[in-house]
Amino acid sequence: MKVHGHWLAAGAALALICLLLLPNQVEARYLRGGEEPAEARNVAQLYAIRPPNLFYHNVGLLELLVTNIGIIGNPFGLDSFGAGWRGGEFLYAASIWVGAVASDNLSYVSTGAYSNEFLPEPDPIETIYPSFEGVLGGNRIGFSTTPDDDGDGFTDEDFHNGKDDDRDGLTDEDFEAISQQMFSCEYKDNTERAIDANPEHRPLNLLIQQRSFAWSTPGSNEFIGFEFTIWNDGFETLRDVFIGFFVDSDAGPRDAESYWTDDGGAYLDLDTLFVDPARSDSCAAETLNIEICYMYDIPDNGQTATGGDIDGFFGGMFMGHTTDPNGVFAPAEVGIYSAAFFSSSAPYPEGDPRNDFERYDLLSSGNKPTRPTTQPSDYRYAFSAGPFAELLPGENLMFQTAFVIGSGRGGMARNAVNAQRIYNGIWRDVDDRADTGIDGKETCLIAIGPGEPARWSDPCTDLSPPRVIKETECIPTNYVDNDCDGCTPDPLCIGCETLVHWVGSVAPPSPNTNMDEPDDPTVRVHSPSGHKKVIIEWDNASELAADPISGKILWAGYKVYQARDWNRPTGSIGPAPDDWQVVFEITKDPKDNLGEDSPNHIVHFTDTTVTSPYSVLTGAGGPDSIKAYYPVGRYKYEDTEGLHNGMLYFYDVTAYSTIPDTLDPGNPAQGIEPTVAYYELESRPTAVEAQAVVPTWSATSSLDDIYVVPNPYVRGGHPASWDLNPSDTDPTGTKIAFANLPKKKCEVSIYTMAGDLVQTLNHDPMLAAELGRESDSGTVFWNLITRNGQDVVSGVYLYSVKCGSDTKVGRFVIIR
Repeated sequence: MKVHGHWLAAGAALALICLLLLPNQVEARYLRGGEEPAEARNVAQLYAIRPPNLFYHNVGLLELLVTNIGIIGNPFGLDSFGAGWRGGEFLYAASIWVGAVASDNLSYVSTGAYSNEFLPEPDPIETIYPSFEGVLGGNRIGFSTTPDDDGDGFTDEDFHNGKDDDRDGLTDEDFEAISQQMFSCEYKDNTERAIDANPEHRPLNLLIQQRSFAWSTPGSNEFIGFEFTIWNDGFETLRDVFIGFFVDSDAGPRDAESYWTDDGGAYLDLDTLFVDPARSDSCAAETLNIEICYMYDIPDNGQTATGGDIDGFFGGMFMGHTTDPNGVFAPAEVGIYSAAFFSSSAPYPEGDPRNDFERYDLLSSGNKPTRPTTQPSDYRYAFSAGPFAELLPGENLMFQTAFVIGSGRGGMARNAVNAQRIYNGIWRDVDDRADTGIDGKETCLIAIGPGEPARWSDPCTDLSPPRVIKETECIPTNYVDNDCDGCTPDPLCIGCETLVHWVGSVAPPSPNTNMDEPDDPTVRVHSPSGHKKVIIEWDNASELAADPISGKILWAGYKVYQARDWNRPTGSIGPAPDDWQVVFEITKDPKDNLGEDSPNHIVHFTDTTVTSPYSVLTGAGGPDSIKAYYPVGRYKYEDTEGLHNGMLYFYDVTAYSTIPDTLDPGNPAQGIEPTVAYYELESRPTAVEAQAVVPTWSATSSLDDIYVVPNPYVRGGHPASWDLNPSDTDPTGTKIAFANLPKKKCEVSIYTMAGDLVQTLNHDPMLAAELGRESDSGTVFWNLITRNGQDVVSGVYLYSVKCGSDTKVGRFVIIR
């Protein structure tokens, strides 16, 4: 495992965090706005850096671990990728840096890595909150018909953090949900624990609100966006503020020794012309500026590069930041101010900045790399935006960035173009006025403050006198053309005055299923594990999400996916994209045109006895604006094809929509109808190991039916999905099963032939019932670990199954 000495030296904070570590991984569940994650109810799970409180972006091809302590990646020694793509590792740790001059006229920098100076408050509610575009309470301005979800006259005032930010008695009822998978959290640099762990650090009294976005649709699924809102949570004015993004990007095969020591890197500043094929006007061509610091694995040469080889160029991509049209309080234009690559093998500036003075110097230097790195090494990089003249108490700055990956530099650059277009977004009519968003006037000028007018000089002409702006709120007459671009706002969208960022094609979200942990035990669902079968149940959440661009509900059906023969590859948190296969499709409009007579029609999989507990505002217009929600159990599908008890399988239910695409507008005047084709937009199947399903032997009434599988057990003599690669939480990677146990509480005791107790296992069907699951399982598994934590040795073992007053005794053989 890679460990930085200066992290450990600075690392009372890291030590504090590592006390909580038990490497494993689970996927964060999708929740409705306002629900509190079960993980947040335990203060011992305050930091999202250990199971079961881990959050992976995994809906796209790029997988990424996100925490709530100012760190992105996996410097914690977990059995998973920090950033995984096509089986390779690309990230050790990344963090936002914020530097400023404080009231004592000295510069300070608060960081999450390597000095761990950001931590959440010691409250179990301070976790990461997952959501998705279309979720209840997350309607988006400019797209939804009801962006003010709670009707209080304000929009998106309630950050998704489990708190009642607007003090109206409701929680997370009006926030902005973006992308297929959004994670939100908050952390500070002035919590008591952060200060105690970093006694030499002077906090800037910052509150960071972090959001991250991932998409599953092709063309958008190889980047993950981040948006940071930096609040001055103190009482002093911060001056000469710089916001940076630090990345320790380690590229290589995770199971190779010292794979992080043979990387290369470079800074890319690229202007590229993108032509929108959907437009034919003069605004079809758009120049995009791409700025990326990227790294890659240098191919092994047996000498300077020996860490194994993987494909992929992985970059930290600059997106945007707060701007000021007058260039007084913030830069007038978006751009990187400083960027640098460095390595710990040399002193700063060639090596790591190790104190606040050096970090602030890096952020504020104004330097950028002019050539790539020269020798394979363990590099890091950082880039910054600024300067921001001041950050007053109670005010905020925004900073947007992304991680993007692709095959070779060209593949990364192509995905970066898609990422930039999604961030750039779409012009929308938010103020419902026809006299704004016209004539190329994209910027609304406001005064600096009450009694402090702003002066603006037209950058597009030298003939106009400076304008004096006294209004402190935006009014239509104060819209100006500040970028000298007639294509902003979009001339095809009359009255569209607001540029909404982070707009990408979003398939309907995947539904909640019985493979997730039940949120409400009073809602009864079937256990997915049956005897040589898997039972999948889900809700209708996918049918309640409006498409953000059309404002309509475009859901058309579901697809059931399966992945098998998974053996826990090194660093993997679940099946790879190529592991999944469609096993069944369920739709309201079957392609065989048989209607309800089709075996694929949704009516055959609907349980009409499941009632709706409430209705939701969908954000769509017309009759779809309010629809009933039906919980898990509304739909059910059983798979019995070739399944074996004790084997590990993965299932996921995805939703898809059908999108109309006009190929030829035709000519209605001449009776020529338009030619319209429909294409599917589908979410990608995903799962983590904790969501695996293992079919089990059913419970029986007689103890005489109990037996051990396999018997004899031979190590390595079983197929994938029975024998897995070991992990920290599953040190053997294998098991045996005690099958056909009764449907009542039993105790299984395992002994040596000499009568020494080896292990005791409990079988209690009531545990599943208490969690709201109906189960007929008569199986308990043993991982071949003794009660003393040791691997068992080869030999003959006895077992005793005691169920009440009844006992069954038997024997089995282990050959290792």
